[in-house]
Amino acid sequence: MLRWLAEAALRLYPKAWRERYGDEVGDLVAARPVRPRTVADLLAGAADAWLHHRRIPGAGPLRVPLAVSLVTGGFLLWFLWRPGLGDLSGVWARAAAAGPIADQLRGTATSVFVAAGVTALLSLWQLGSAVRVHSFHDQAARATARRMLRTAALLAVPVALVVVLLLGQSLGPLGTAMTGGFFVPNLMALVLPLPLIASAVPAFGPAVLAAGRSLAVAALMNGLAWLAVAVLLVLGQASPAFVTPVAAGALIGVSMTALVAGHTLARGRTGAVDIPSLSGTTV
Repeated sequence: MLRWLAEAALRLYPKAWRERYGDEVGDLVAARPVRPRTVADLLAGAADAWLHHRRIPGAGPLRVPLAVSLVTGGFLLWFLWRPGLGDLSGVWARAAAAGPIADQLRGTATSVFVAAGVTALLSLWQLGSAVRVHSFHDQAARATARRMLRTAALLAVPVALVVVLLLGQSLGPLGTAMTGGFFVPNLMALVLPLPLIASAVPAFGPAVLAAGRSLAVAALMNGLAWLAVAVLLVLGQASPAFVTPVAAGALIGVSMTALVAGHTLARGRTGAVDIPSLSGTTV
């Protein structure tokens, strides 16, 4: 666990720092026992590297790391979730007065959010298939497969927690329709480390690309489900105090899912391009 946290802390450093010092520090961390103090020092070093970003040789424009964006977005979604579900009964009562369309929209939003979460989890199956095929024949693939398994074991608890919370909510018809929009982006963010790890092996490139396509479908479904929720809010004449946190959550969630899908697709395309040079075939 501590070693995984140390590796994660190294990924928080600016890109220019990682390109110049990342391998050296990574080898140093790998060669020694990892203690809580090690992780704390790495995190403090990451903060210092960002504060003094321009002192790093070859540093370009300041960019927020993907991990920081997703973690921040995830915390904001958890923060907005309860305020976003404030006046559920009143809004739903007014929306239901519009007739059967309200119930149809509620069912659509709920089903599409759940389908988005399931699609995100199924993307891991595509990676697993590639790992099983290639890890028997390639040492680098075996090492990456072991790293993926360790990461998957660490992520299993938070993923299960998100799924249980998503399926275990009882917030009435409107709450049921909306809840998935606050949980699916966190689920996709937790899935992301596995295709990113797999992308280090060119042989896994096509599988990472396939996983990226599945995540893109999940991101699209997440956005479509929010459209159904938006119509419900209009029908329910939701107040600005109710709409504001919901709209903020929708914007953050859609941005997070787009980041996850786009980053995975980009890594998959890079790996897929490398395949012909290794195998002599065309992709």
